[in-house]
Amino acid sequence: MRYVLAIAALVLSGVMLILGIGQRTFLAGPAEISFPVDTQSEAGYAVVDGAEFAKVTGQANVVVKGSQAFVATGATRDVEAWLEPFLHAELSVDTRQQRLLSGLVAAAVVTEAPAAEATEADGAAADTGAAGTEADELAPMDPRGSDLWLEERGIDEAGSDTETETLRVPVAVTAGQSVLIASDGENPVPSDVSLVWVQDRATPWAGPLLVGGGILAVVGGVLYLLAVDHDRRGLGPRRGRRGPLQGIRNMFGGGKRRSRSDSGAPLAREAAISTTRIRARRRVALPALAVVAAVGLSGCSANYWPDLTGGQSEETATPPTSSSAAPVPVTDAQLDRIVERVATVAGEGDETLDAAVLEPRFSGDALAQRTANYTIRGADPAYAVVPPRITAEGLDYELVQSTESWPRTLFVTVASSTSDADADSAESDADSADAEPTEGATAEDAPSSPSLAMILTQENPHENYHVSRVIALRGGISMPQAAPAEEGTALLANDLETFVMPPGEVGTAFAQVLQSGPDSEEAKAFDLSTATILENYGLTRTQADQATSDGKGQTMLYSVTARQGDERPVALSTGVGGALVATTVIEEQIIDSNGGRFKPQASAIMTALSGLSGEQDRIVQEVAHQLLFFVPSKTQGTQIELLGVTSELVGMRN
Repeated sequence: MRYVLAIAALVLSGVMLILGIGQRTFLAGPAEISFPVDTQSEAGYAVVDGAEFAKVTGQANVVVKGSQAFVATGATRDVEAWLEPFLHAELSVDTRQQRLLSGLVAAAVVTEAPAAEATEADGAAADTGAAGTEADELAPMDPRGSDLWLEERGIDEAGSDTETETLRVPVAVTAGQSVLIASDGENPVPSDVSLVWVQDRATPWAGPLLVGGGILAVVGGVLYLLAVDHDRRGLGPRRGRRGPLQGIRNMFGGGKRRSRSDSGAPLAREAAISTTRIRARRRVALPALAVVAAVGLSGCSANYWPDLTGGQSEETATPPTSSSAAPVPVTDAQLDRIVERVATVAGEGDETLDAAVLEPRFSGDALAQRTANYTIRGADPAYAVVPPRITAEGLDYELVQSTESWPRTLFVTVASSTSDADADSAESDADSADAEPTEGATAEDAPSSPSLAMILTQENPHENYHVSRVIALRGGISMPQAAPAEEGTALLANDLETFVMPPGEVGTAFAQVLQSGPDSEEAKAFDLSTATILENYGLTRTQADQATSDGKGQTMLYSVTARQGDERPVALSTGVGGALVATTVIEEQIIDSNGGRFKPQASAIMTALSGLSGEQDRIVQEVAHQLLFFVPSKTQGTQIELLGVTSELVGMRN
């Protein structure tokens, strides 16, 4: 019976060890599953919906061969909008045949001009728009660098002219996301494309089987030794036997003593036979013990054991809830990347004084401001007005428009620096949107390192976000409370009547305050206690210049007019009953000779902007004030607050 138990334990141990080792070897499945597709077609792009990756278990990878291979992940709505005007292939997973299916999708054709662009004045153009649209279809584009992508990876053409390079991109797409596969836009998508799922090589039962088999091997060995010991005790005289495993010990040393005390041939032969058997058993046991030890050590890997914690957290994860609200078009990572790209372009433009460098990322009043500044500084290096350098250091106050369509608008606050040397210190010191005081970009009163608010707009899926306004925030302010950027906000209509003043009229009203002074009727709607712009511009400045001229006995006449700029005001809801309104006011400072012998003299700055030189009968200087207001709702009963302003000389004429 003792031998039966020992043998049963050893047999069960062998079965468990074989199963445990088998899970890591011959019983293990493939390391990865690959579904290839031949995309031989004229299509320049291919797309895989995120739901297709879920049809096969494992970590999904997109593998593309080609020297210009490119793979990007984005929200499905964004990927589809980007691909809509182009012929592209849709890839789907066929689990039965274990391959990818490819179907071509024709480019969308707009059959009529947008209603907003058709007017009575250009009715003829609107009538012919449908016919001309197809001829003016969008040319293929390189998808690299688009702000729409959540992640992107590609093989650059530079330094590579081989078609055998492989791009392998792990993807972790979720519902509502898709993967774009392309080359450079001008050439068809690489023909060698496959989806590869890396299989989970964890064997959670290998560890228990190996350890259990090792324990049973030890138990079986012990039982076997006890059985042998019991049999050995039954041989020979019983007198003088003491201690544990006496029979086993007799096998190693008792034989010689017995042979000396008893010279009988039968006992001698039996002892010799027993000694031979024990030596054979030891030769078998030692390798077995070595195997058990090796298997026990290999079972220490985490892949050999069940995960008793991670699986529970995944199973109990709360599924996403559906919402009727429009989605937020950018993630935090996308927003950071957009700001970083803007800062890079702005830094290059500030260094080279080349406004053309800014065009991929700047437009509107922000571009006009820096273009004029670069022009003046290029002609007059001593010009003291230097725009603060935009850094990529965010100040944790952003508003993101919730929308599925275009245009899309962002409001972002960042730190700035006055030079490359203190750019790093600006990033480390900035911790709030009201970190530094500022009230403009003039040489005499501009602070060293203001905090900046930027308005960015993406006009369509094929353009990146452009900065339309850069506004220096006033020091000491507290930005109005707003919902987190990931929750999104609304872009408001400029004629909305729920505020103390419709957003579209704020710029016009403040222009009148600049022109007529703080005693004007429009000034009652504004909190002017901290609006130091009125001390440096508008009526106050004109009166000071006129008094100086009169004191010198000159006959020149100084006047000022102001109007809201041509760029559309941007109003974003803060979610607390108010709105942030960004607008531009153009101030025209007029110097007229008034028919006298004293005439205004065109300076080097004026010559750089307009080409005028020498004495002029009349000079008009155009100053653009980019303004940011907080406009409260009517129920709040408070005045409009000026949060920031950037002022720059942008034009000159006679």
